[in-house]
Amino acid sequence: MSTKEANKKPSISVVIPVFNEQRSLEELHARLSAVLPQVTSRHECIFIDDGSRDRSYRVLQQIRQRDPTVRLIQFRRNFGKSAALSAGFTATQFDLVITLDADLQDLPEEIPKLLATLEQGYDLVSGWRHRRQDLWSKRLASKIYNVTTAKLTGTRLHDFNCGFKVYRREVLDELRVYGERHRYIPVLASYRGFRIGEVTVEHEPRRYGESKFGWDRFLGGFFTLLTVILLTRYTNRPLHFFGIMGLITALVGLVIDGYLAVERLLFKKWLGDRPLLLLGTLLLIIGVQFIFFGLLAEMIASTYRRDHDYSIIESVLETEPEPDQEVTATGAVADNQPPKALRFSSGAED
Repeated sequence: MSTKEANKKPSISVVIPVFNEQRSLEELHARLSAVLPQVTSRHECIFIDDGSRDRSYRVLQQIRQRDPTVRLIQFRRNFGKSAALSAGFTATQFDLVITLDADLQDLPEEIPKLLATLEQGYDLVSGWRHRRQDLWSKRLASKIYNVTTAKLTGTRLHDFNCGFKVYRREVLDELRVYGERHRYIPVLASYRGFRIGEVTVEHEPRRYGESKFGWDRFLGGFFTLLTVILLTRYTNRPLHFFGIMGLITALVGLVIDGYLAVERLLFKKWLGDRPLLLLGTLLLIIGVQFIFFGLLAEMIASTYRRDHDYSIIESVLETEPEPDQEVTATGAVADNQPPKALRFSSGAED
């Protein structure tokens, strides 16, 4: 390969969370070592051992001794995939970052396909496991989750939970990943204005180890989804969220109490032993509390709000002299002449 050809290829960091995957690591490294030199000028593979209880880290140390492009991070205990990805993102050195799982269900040979899609103008490209090789229960849960997430967030992806992705550096610089938020990186990136793409990738059955899927993670993902919706839609206007909830709740309570009032006034019915009276009154109180909670959240948000909540592609802020302005020998505009107005650009041409 010539130097000119090598310079055209990107430098890539590959981030791989590992949890009890000792049997797949040697093959994964061998396949990455075969693919990456074809598409990169320089690369690194960062393995994050997320508190594995098997020999995963020992195997990684042996790989590291043979391959200096391999870098290792080891957690004291299992902190979860988001923490592992966050540590890996922090350690990366290059402008393109690829993530994939260590279980060999994601094929390293599909990396060129992700990179080719990224070059079509996207900032993040996610894999879509169109023919997913998992148990029917896992596929069903994933289908429900993906449809719900797409509807509620407006981000049109088929496979939010696919760990096979490629990112540009600026995406990761603007996002924080913790809890279960790794599932929603495309949603958060889309909210910040980045272009999100998707490409179908092959998916293999798990050959080694056990799946980490569980219904507790499935339910936890929906709680995180609520958090993401709040962060993307209502961070700067919490009263809209709590106010709507409060108005709906209070309105239902008002309708119930109004119905009971009609029964009492027109039909002289005794209401003291009616559970419906308690329900209507309770809903009214809860609705008012929601509204006041929204007002309190609005005041807190206005106090601690960041100076800006936008993402800049480019800014040009130099002061340029007008053609008819006098410029001194040092290049400065003369004191008695007003400078030209500052020019601001978002990076897009008119």
